[in-house]
Amino acid sequence: MTDSSSQPTGSLSGFMHKTADLFESIILKVSAVCCWSSALLIAVIICNVTMRYGFNNGLILFEEIQWHLYAIGIMFGLSYAEITNSQVRVDVVASMLKPKTVIKWEIFGAIFFVFPTIFVILFNSFDYVASSYALGESSSSPLGMPFRWLIKSAIPASFMLLGLAVLARLFRNIITLTQKEA
Repeated sequence: MTDSSSQPTGSLSGFMHKTADLFESIILKVSAVCCWSSALLIAVIICNVTMRYGFNNGLILFEEIQWHLYAIGIMFGLSYAEITNSQVRVDVVASMLKPKTVIKWEIFGAIFFVFPTIFVILFNSFDYVASSYALGESSSSPLGMPFRWLIKSAIPASFMLLGLAVLARLFRNIITLTQKEA
């Protein structure tokens, strides 16, 4: 998150600041719920290991739940990483640039790379989820999970949230870039 040290004064800057705050609060609330997927994942892994090695009876259902919980943690964690500025980046290059130049590159990257990628994934994921729902898709394993469309719906949901996160960051970068030096 790019912090601006003072409150923006212009009406457009104020709107962008309030919008970024709103988007970030939504993301933090969703992330607070989704972070519990890690605790559930640990519990499922322990149950699966206990069943498999303790009772020689592992369940495919537990293995599929593990993958779904991984997906929830990773996919919804992307937006959290974006607003907390904890995503992976090339800091070696950024450390050699001026702060304003880094912000300009972030704005360029968001507009020309991140938003188009999010758009393509969103555009295609709705049909992906809808066809899965229409087919009543379930696991190919007899004891696997039903309702495959439910986990597939995490794709558009998480990418909508990522879009909000990138937009919030874009707004904050624009505010920082256009702010007058004090």
